[in-house]
Formats: sequence, C-alpha cells, structure tokens
Amino acid sequence: MFPDQVITNLCQSPAPPMASILFRPGIPVALTIILCLLAFLFLQHRWHRQTIAREKKRHELEKRISEFAERLAATPASAVDATISEGLKNIVELLEADRLCWYEVAEDSSMLLHKYTGSVRQAVASPKVIPPEKMPYMGQRLGKHERVMLRGLEDLPTAGRQDREFLQSLGVKSLLLIPSRYSPTRNGVLGLASYCKVENWADEIGSELAIVANVIGATLERKYEQIAREESEQRFRYLFAQASVGIALETLEGRILEVNPAFCGMLGYAAEELKRLRCERISHPDDEEIEKVLFEELRQGLRTSYSIEKRFFRKDGSEIWGQVNVSLLSLHPESAPLVLGMVSDCTAQKTAEAALYQRDQELQRLAGHLIEAQEEERRRISRELHDDIGQRVALLACELDRERLVENDRRDRDGLALRTELDAIATDIHKLSHELHSASLQTCGLKVALRDLCRKYEAHHHLEIELQSDGLDCRLAPEVALCLYRVAQESLANALKHARTDRITVSVTRDGERVRLAVKDFGLGFDSTLQVGGIGLTSMRERLRLCGGTLSVNTAINSGTEIAAEVPAPVQVAAAGA
Repeated sequence: MFPDQVITNLCQSPAPPMASILFRPGIPVALTIILCLLAFLFLQHRWHRQTIAREKKRHELEKRISEFAERLAATPASAVDATISEGLKNIVELLEADRLCWYEVAEDSSMLLHKYTGSVRQAVASPKVIPPEKMPYMGQRLGKHERVMLRGLEDLPTAGRQDREFLQSLGVKSLLLIPSRYSPTRNGVLGLASYCKVENWADEIGSELAIVANVIGATLERKYEQIAREESEQRFRYLFAQASVGIALETLEGRILEVNPAFCGMLGYAAEELKRLRCERISHPDDEEIEKVLFEELRQGLRTSYSIEKRFFRKDGSEIWGQVNVSLLSLHPESAPLVLGMVSDCTAQKTAEAALYQRDQELQRLAGHLIEAQEEERRRISRELHDDIGQRVALLACELDRERLVENDRRDRDGLALRTELDAIATDIHKLSHELHSASLQTCGLKVALRDLCRKYEAHHHLEIELQSDGLDCRLAPEVALCLYRVAQESLANALKHARTDRITVSVTRDGERVRLAVKDFGLGFDSTLQVGGIGLTSMRERLRLCGGTLSVNTAINSGTEIAAEVPAPVQVAAAGA
C-alpha cells in the first residue's frame, strides 16, 4: 500500500510531462507500468528526503530551544535581555521566518507591550504598543489562552476584519501567536511573523514555540523576583543606614552581625568594634539579667518579640538608657533566624522622669509636712481656745454672777442677758475647740470620736445619721485614726454643704489588716464623668496617701454620693506590762 502522504502528493502534484507520453495509444502496457513504478519511486524518494529534512530541522529546533533554556538559566538578571534577543534570532533563522517577537501584556489592560525581537530580514518595525482595539478578535482568543495560527490572512473569520486590516498595514503574510501565563499577574505573547511569503507552518512549530514562550516567561519571572529582592534589599539598606534609631542584627547566640550608624553614634563605637563585641558587653548587668529571660523565651519560640527599657555602656564608660524592641527575623526557611534589635535613646526622657519623680516626692513630703503642721496648729489653737480664752470667758461669767448679787434689779436683768451671751460664746469656743482637735479621738479612739461627731451633726444640723462601727473592735494607730476621722469630718461637711439631704450613713469595717470607712448621703449627687476638683477631696486623698490608703467616690445624679476610704491598719500589739 502507498503511504498516505505519497498518495496525497500524487494527487496534489501536477502531472509530469511524461504522463502524456506514457498513456498515448500504442505504448506497451509493461513499459507503462515500469514508468509508473519509476515515477512512484522518485516521488517516494522525494517525500523521504523532505521527511528527513523536516525531522532534522525539528531536532535542530529542539536543540536550539534546549541551549536557549540552558543559557537563560545561567544568565544573571542584568544580561537576560540580551540573551533573550539573541536566542529569538537564532530560532527565527532556523524557522526561515522574518521576525520572532515577545510582547508583555499590561497588568491593568490587555494592551501588548513590545519587549524583545529577533529578526533576520528588514521589515516594517514591530509596533511598540498594540492596543486591544487593533486586534479585538485575536486579543479575545489570546485572553482565553488560545493559540492563533494564520497561514494566511484569509484564515481570519469575518469577526477578524479589523485584525486583518491591522496586519495588512504591517505587511504581515503569516502569523503565529502563542500566549504564556508565567505568574498570577503577568502574561506574555510570543509572535512569529512572515512578511515575504505565506508560510504553511506545521502544528509542531506551535508546540515547540510554546516551550520557548514558557522558558522566556519563567526567566522573566525569575528576573523580576530578583529585581524585587534587590530593590527590597536596597530599600532595607537605605533605611538601615538612614534610620534615626539604632538598629543591630545579631545571631541567636548574641553575636553582633550588623549595626547602623545611629547605633554606633549612640554608643560611641565604630561598626567594626561593635561587631567584635557581644551584647552583654555593652549592657548593664542588672538589665541584662532581666533581658536574659525574655531572650530565652524568644529563642525557644515562646514569643516572637519583646520590648524593654535597659541601660547601655558607652565606649567612654558613661551610661545611656535605651528603649529596645527585639524581634526574630527569618530570611530563609532553611537558615537559622536572626535577631533584629531597634534601640531608641531615651536617656533624656528617663532623666526628665527621674526629675519629675523627685519633685513629686518633694511635693508629697511637703504636703505631708503641711498636714502635720496643720494638725499641730489645730491642736495649739484648740488648747488656746480651751485653756486660755475659754477659761477667761468662764472667769468673766463668774465675776458677772458675783456683781449681780450686789446690784439692783435693773442691773440684774442686764447682767442676765450678758451672762446668756457669755454662755453662748463659751459654748461656741468649746465646740470650735473640739472641731479643731477631738479629745475623744486621742483618749477613747476612733469609734467613740465618730459617735461624738455624728451626734453633733445630728444636734446642730437636724440630720439623721446612722453610724455602723461594730466591726471596729480594736484601737488603731494614731495617724490612721486621725486620717479616717478627718475623712469622715470632711465628708459630712461636703454632704451638708452640697447634697441637700437629711439622711447619711457612716460605716467603719475592718477586713484583716485594712480598715474601710464609707460615708454615704442620699442627696443630689453629681455627674461622675465630669472632673471634680476641690480642696476637700484633694486633702482627703493626700491624707490617705500618707497612710498608704486610697479614696474612691461613687455617685450619680439624683442617686446620692458615697465616699469610701480604705487604709492599711495592722493590729496594734500592746507592749508588755501595759
């Protein structure tokens, strides 16, 4: 049987001139058969030679593509462009076409951007940009990742009329376009064009060129990744060098690998000097012990970062404070992670904080001295009122009584009025003396002093005060008792002045070694979200602070106000023989 290709060639090839002779009448049949066999052998030999040539050309194409891929794999990113252009030229020479181009597809549209060209003949220059409206039909097929093979422009359907006009304006006779998607965001198109003649390209050409397109795409992806890495490294290097904070890169063992100029300037060392040191050499021992725990947790993977304030030793021996932020830096999955430390010089801030703390301590000591001086002055004035002025008023009242015995009735009436006034003055002096300094607090303790205080407010201001002090069954330290007494005194005064209430509860309880005093009224209250400032509350807080206590204010509009003071009060142990 004849091979199919031979039969096809016999059917399609024009009849040789000898055929008119072979089939003329009078030619022997045997001679005709012999001549037919010779013609078949000639055609078969010709087909065999063409097949061998095609196979040889295909093997040569595969060889060139393989060599092209190997060269690209070994080419650095800086030389990739030249290698691709040279490889395209070698391939297009073998294919005996005119031009082989590579276009990239713009990310934000389907526009084709010319990138590389390999050509062997002079032709119309390839367009640098091909908008999608120039080739709508072929662009749609390329968008679906389909090859476009035009052995002639008449292969384009009616829908490709605009594409045909564009190719005719370029002088293209045959065209093969192969799309390539080499990353989720990047696409490319490899185009083989013939300008001189119509080419009857075999399908195998498209398959081989698809390999070329994939090789170019993979190479470009590697190039772009390398460029991105280099740009990222350059940005990191720039930020590393120009950062205003100190940056140090070290191993998990504490060996310093890299430091930036800011860190060097902070410590007064050169970069090479710091690289020869370990972190503990430049850290304060006390802070280093604290950081060791955090650093060990970082090494074990229990944390990914930590922040700490620590002291560093400068090269001249002086100390600086630094706010240190430490985190792990994994550059490669197969390599050991590094430690990235960022240090901000906070010496000025720490110095300012220390100065503020010292001034605060001085103010607190001064406030304590003022309160002590105030209490001492209260006691002095109370003694003066009670022992001097009060006694003098009492003596004056006695003299007045004695004179009344020898005077007439009219003077008796005047003297009685004067005596009444003197009694009122004496009572007010006695009351003022007790408000300034409670003798019952000093002699009988807080429980009795609070009872007397509540009774006086009930008697003089028509208030209903409920006192609950059953839990207070032992004596308190004098300073604690005085503090709570003043808080109760000030709270009752505030309630009388602002709450507009006729009912108040006062409770004193002891829980272990803490005493809690609460004064609650059922009056107007106020908005707790508003900042409330006053000498009374400030004085109470300062008194409690001196005793290690705290003050809380719970209130709401029309719900009354509760002032609660809590202060530590260890049980007083009586001395032996007391």
